[in-house]
Amino acid sequence: MVNEMLAPVNTKSFLAFIFNTMEKLDKGEIDTNTACAQAKLMSQANNVLDYEIKRTLVQIKHKEMGMMQDKQPILREIESKGFDDTVNK
Repeated sequence: MVNEMLAPVNTKSFLAFIFNTMEKLDKGEIDTNTACAQAKLMSQANNVLDYEIKRTLVQIKHKEMGMMQDKQPILREIESKGFDDTVNK
């Protein structure tokens, strides 16, 4: 399982997963414990996306204050296939 390639994930797929989970819960296909566990995992994934945005905003502020002399702020692409670095290619 460690060597498996992760499926590409983006905001749209996050929302689809959440809505599918709500639908499964509503239909009784999963129990509340399973839905709760999945919701917690989605929350953690959302925290990572939020971190990346905040990280970039800090870089932009540092650039504006002259603290990043020759560097440009970079919003890393973490929603691409396999989490490739698509920004610096």
